[in-house]
Amino acid sequence: MTGADQLPCVPDQGADDSGRPVCCGNLCQVNIAITDWARVVIDPELPAVPCRVEGLEVAHGGSWVVETADGTFLGQVTAFAPPIVKAPRVPGGRLVRLATDQDRLRAHDLRRLERDIEAYLRLRIRELSIELRPLKVRLPLSGRKAMVYFTAETRVDYRTLLKELGRRFHRRMEMRPLGVRDGARLSGGLGPCGRSLCCTTFMDRFHSVTVRMAKRQNLSLNPTKISGLCSRLMCCLAHEVDQYPTASKTKAAVVPDP
Repeated sequence: MTGADQLPCVPDQGADDSGRPVCCGNLCQVNIAITDWARVVIDPELPAVPCRVEGLEVAHGGSWVVETADGTFLGQVTAFAPPIVKAPRVPGGRLVRLATDQDRLRAHDLRRLERDIEAYLRLRIRELSIELRPLKVRLPLSGRKAMVYFTAETRVDYRTLLKELGRRFHRRMEMRPLGVRDGARLSGGLGPCGRSLCCTTFMDRFHSVTVRMAKRQNLSLNPTKISGLCSRLMCCLAHEVDQYPTASKTKAAVVPDP
């Protein structure tokens, strides 16, 4: 993934006077800039995040130490993701250096510790009867802190739980609340269509979704039919609404009989 790669074109379609293939018209002149940004998988359960390359030579499948706002993590560069043709709105991180065997061993040990923290967290939540749903525990390569992502319907007091986690695992614990839509993105899952959730695959931000969009598509207004795993209106309602005519266009198309 070094340099600028051209879009693939159909071979044996001839060339113009300058030698440029004419198989796909102007498409052969479009370059995908991948020297500044690359897609990196930091968490296998989450979509790849855009990371700044800064002149480093990267290739698909390479393991790198990635610096993010939450700390340094081990990530893997992937080509199985949409290319980055312009600077992203929210950068995911920055590639620091190639990962070593020690980094991989460290990351493996931290993944095991994350599972232990999450298991103990769920146990104590049940014992303390706290209305809180833990989603994920993340530990950066430094291992000095642990970030606990959770959702809660109401405001909860988790100070006692936070102290217990700190004493047991000897780390600084950070509780980070998420909304229901962000919680669904972090948890992942399958939608009613049988495919992975839109927010965990290609969406980089949430869009406004209204009931009017469902009416325009002649869908049932039953909440169980148009709601996703987050119990909110499905994001795909906003993706497909432009394919349906508006009410004004529908009325204009109806011509009364003479």
